[in-house]
Order: sequence, then C-alpha cells, then structure tokens
Amino acid sequence: MQFRMFLLVALAITLSSQVSWGQRPLTLDQDPATQGSAPYEEAVQRFLKKEQPKPLIVGGQPAPAGAFPWQVSLSVSWMADPYMTHFCGGSVYSPNWIITAGHCVVGTNPANLVITAGTNRLTTASIRRNVKRILVHKQFVQRNDGSYEHDIALIELFDPLPIGSRIKAIELLTPDIESRVLTEGALLTVTGWGATVVAGLPVRELRFLDDLPLVLRPSCNGPRAYNGRVTDNMICAGLETGGEDACDGDSGGPLMRVSSKVPKLAGIVSWGDGCGKPYKFGVYTRVANYVDWVTTCVANLPSCNQ
Repeated sequence: MQFRMFLLVALAITLSSQVSWGQRPLTLDQDPATQGSAPYEEAVQRFLKKEQPKPLIVGGQPAPAGAFPWQVSLSVSWMADPYMTHFCGGSVYSPNWIITAGHCVVGTNPANLVITAGTNRLTTASIRRNVKRILVHKQFVQRNDGSYEHDIALIELFDPLPIGSRIKAIELLTPDIESRVLTEGALLTVTGWGATVVAGLPVRELRFLDDLPLVLRPSCNGPRAYNGRVTDNMICAGLETGGEDACDGDSGGPLMRVSSKVPKLAGIVSWGDGCGKPYKFGVYTRVANYVDWVTTCVANLPSCNQ
C-alpha cells in the first residue's frame, strides 16, 4: 500500500513538472545570451528575424586575397554563420590578442563572442577562435551625443592564432611616429566587411578605402562637422563632400597609415553622424594615446585598468 502511494505521488510530481514546463516555454529571445553590446544585440536580433546584413564600407573596393591579414571579424559564437552574425571588426595585435572598439564588446560575455581571422570572406571554413577575456578601457563611456570616449578594448583568445602568410599582427602607431606621419591631408586606409553576392549566395567580402585624407581636429570640430565633440583621444578622416566612409558594422576595425611600406594601426573605427555624409567625417580612436595601456594589459600587469 505504501509503495502504491509512493508511485502515485511520484506520478503527480512528474505530471506537475510537465505542466509547469508547458506553462513556461523557454525561447531564445529571452535567453541571457542575447544580451551584450549594442552591435552584438543588433546582430542577434537580425539573425533571429532572418534579416540580411546591411552593406557597410561606403565606397571602396574589394580587398585582394591575402591583403590586410590583421583584419578580424567579431561575431556571435553560438550562431554558426559568421556572415549573418558579424557585428564588428578588429585587428590582430599578437597571436593571443585582438584590438577593437570598446563599444563593440562592452557588456558582452566572452563565451558569446568568436573571432574569425585569416580570410577576406566570412564563411564557416574560416579560422575561428573562442574568447577567454575582454578588457574594455576603464574610462570608456558613451556620451549623450552618441559619441564614444576612450573607445578601445582588448580581446584575449583561448588559443593563439597561427601567425603566417594568412594572419599577421599589425604594429601600433606610437606617439613619436604619429607626429611625423599624421599630418594634414595624409592618406589613410580603412577596411571593413561589405555585403556582396558570389555564385548566388550572400557573403561578406572585405573591402577597403585607401585614399581617406586625415582631417585635423580644428576642421573636424567645425560648425558644419562635429562642433567641438571631437577630443584629443580621437582622429578624423574623410572627405568634405562625403561619399567614402566606414559605417556601423565596421566599428572596431583598423585605420592604417602606411609609411615606408610598413602599415601602422593609427585608429580604430569608432563613431560618426551617419555614413559618408558631407562634412561628417569618420571619427576614430587615436591609437597613439593608448600604446602604454595596450602593452600594460597584454603584459598582465596589475596597473592595467587601475
């Protein structure tokens, strides 16, 4: 009799459990994994709604195979397609470290992020690495006007990237070299992933602009431009007439100065009012101001972010 009562109680608990689960369905859009930085959340929602990614680099041309081997893509780790879930760019600093924009990764769980490297096209066959740690600059802030200050972050990888012909690190533009090469009108190069179609299938193909002139801060802060919003931690590049620019999904990617055929990372795609608009130049994190921060954090010194 006691055994029979035990079976009845167990059956009741099982049925109650089944009813409870039936009343509280678990859906992906409610999962904490969908939460992170604004670009990350936008990529997740785009994937869930089955929307095609938007074209990013405004103007420019497809990058030749093997060009810009330090360029990486940030995408959502638990979604298989790196094309559909790409949301920001980055640059290889060393086999274990990636440099990107702070606004790309702030508030994002490292487990939800994956790095794609060594390719100009985002496909599932690309080299991919999981993320061990994300370090956003301690003074990073999004201002009320939509701009970002101290917009830089480091991503540490679980496993090193295979440095070689397909993947290379890029050197940082140091303050002493910056003063010599970042003069008014100096031509800079920016890269990012632009949507295109190959064999009837959408792919995200790396594109570049290699004729963006440096815009000095007084001009970038002019009344028709940003009217004082650009600080000493930022640099500007672009044309007064507009038409060529990096755009939202290019955030975190590299702005380069090529001097003596050796590319240097001069800036990180950060913010701007729209994409390619007249007088609304692209604004980039000024890398030379953060060389000490990068080297300190990569060396894992206690002073990092203190």
